[in-house]
Amino acid sequence: MTLRMGVTTLEEYLSATCTASADASKARECAEVVRAVAEACAAIDGVVRRAGLNDVSAYMEGKNGSVNVHGEEQQALDDHAHVLCVDALVKGSKCRWIASEESEEVVAGNASGRFACVFDPLDGSSNIECGVGVGTIFGVVEVDPSDGPESVYVRPGRDMKSVGYVLYGSSTVLVLSFDADTGVCAFTLDTDRKAFVLTKIDVTIPDAGNVYSVNQANFPKWNGGTKKYFDECVASGKSLRYVGSMVADVHRTLLYGGTFHYPADDSHANGKLRAVYECFPMSAIVERAGGKAIQGAVGDVLDFVPKTAHCRVPIHIGSARDIERLASLLGDEEN
Repeated sequence: MTLRMGVTTLEEYLSATCTASADASKARECAEVVRAVAEACAAIDGVVRRAGLNDVSAYMEGKNGSVNVHGEEQQALDDHAHVLCVDALVKGSKCRWIASEESEEVVAGNASGRFACVFDPLDGSSNIECGVGVGTIFGVVEVDPSDGPESVYVRPGRDMKSVGYVLYGSSTVLVLSFDADTGVCAFTLDTDRKAFVLTKIDVTIPDAGNVYSVNQANFPKWNGGTKKYFDECVASGKSLRYVGSMVADVHRTLLYGGTFHYPADDSHANGKLRAVYECFPMSAIVERAGGKAIQGAVGDVLDFVPKTAHCRVPIHIGSARDIERLASLLGDEEN
């Protein structure tokens, strides 16, 4: 099949990719999971775009009164997005296990399924009221149907097969890497056709960039190598751009180059972002697009093996040459 920008739909792309796979049956099952997530994201897009209107005001008038598994107050819209994703995966795929950032337990799906899905249903949701881009992050891993729920997360991030995110912004964009061999593509939601349509193929992150993205207020809490890197960024004239929504910040970094960071610090020795739901899918996308993602001086994000589904990990992600410079500075501090 010839892929055509603005014409080929996600469904057509997945069908063609599965047909070309060495194991078409397994690829089709994985594609079912990706398709279900995409359908849930299209529904989430509709709710996000109507946030603030009377008929969905319950989603946006503050918190929903509960606390999620990380001890954070849970936005009502987060919970709604979580339900939409779980329902779509249960009804639309043979997903064996379903793991959400908003849920304490890994949910059992189809007992014969060979894939599990992990996701952050609504990253950056605290920014919705001020119109900042938010998103959904997801990853798909192969599992043995006989394995327990721990098989979803007690494994390195490199085990992820399909990874992607959806950015709900001026347009709704799905960035997907179906597997390590198919590269990274982008699809834009066409509401008239009710389909995600191919808009970028073989996405490649620039080798270096002029922008860095980090919460600079945490500077006093960082180690010496991290501080030195950001001092270099300032001295070289790089611009600080920080939205506070990982999907929005990483999407900009992927397209234009540069780096995104959430380092370990005095308050968060293991970083703040979750390995399984946020860091693994985003790192896999950026690496498959030619970039790098490191934990710090101790190695790549995708080599980290979580002990729990909700483990956190420090992350520095972006253009290869920029991340390599940071790694060099961090290594000098360790020696």
